[in-house]
Amino acid sequence: KLEIKEKDDSLKEIYAYNNLPVLPFAAPRNNKTKMIQFSKTIDLEILELVNVFKTLKLKPDNLDLSNIESLKNSNLFESKASELIEEISYRFNLLDKLKEAMIFLPLKPPMQYYYVSSPFGMRIHPKTKKKQMHKGIDMAGTWQEEVRASADGQVIFSGRNGSFGKTVKIKHRHGIETLYGHLHKNLVKKGEIVREGQIIGKMGSTGRVVGAHLHYEIRVNDKSKNPKQFFDVGQSLLSPSSLRPSTF
Repeated sequence: KLEIKEKDDSLKEIYAYNNLPVLPFAAPRNNKTKMIQFSKTIDLEILELVNVFKTLKLKPDNLDLSNIESLKNSNLFESKASELIEEISYRFNLLDKLKEAMIFLPLKPPMQYYYVSSPFGMRIHPKTKKKQMHKGIDMAGTWQEEVRASADGQVIFSGRNGSFGKTVKIKHRHGIETLYGHLHKNLVKKGEIVREGQIIGKMGSTGRVVGAHLHYEIRVNDKSKNPKQFFDVGQSLLSPSSLRPSTF
């Protein structure tokens, strides 16, 4: 409804809004609600990391996954503000422990530029022509391509290893070991602590091999696992730096 009134020789338009619909609006959030929503955000990140271990069928050292998963069933609305602070602190602590556990998972390929010349599984050996289990993957690249540690760990072997030729073995956590075979040159020694991405050797053709490539294995509690499963999980995560635990 438009009303036009004259005042002081000037025209002013006065709009009267009648019978307009009532628009919904979000109720203002109090501090408790904000804390609960923040806690749920942390829970989502925690459960994402828990799912990594479950997907790879790994049992992390010193962490009970079933206990951690129970967080999603907790009802924080019944907690007091002081209790919420403790709950959030507990979740941050869990998140840091999970991130610390994650950096020992070999989720990244050991070479930057490569193609898989022979996958994991049963195959006809290119040298012996016999059918046998291939317990790793063969990764071909440019001559003397840099080979890097796929996760943090300790070198437990560096030298010649039968048909694998020049080999490096790294022990990580959670019962995991990685093996890098047919190297042209080993650049680390037994007992050395290595970080993910550190150069440990050069791709080569030593040992019983047809053509230059890297033979790469992942073993969990002495059982061979398909490295592709680890690579697929690694690609689905955020950047590796995000997996490093927080430092204050």
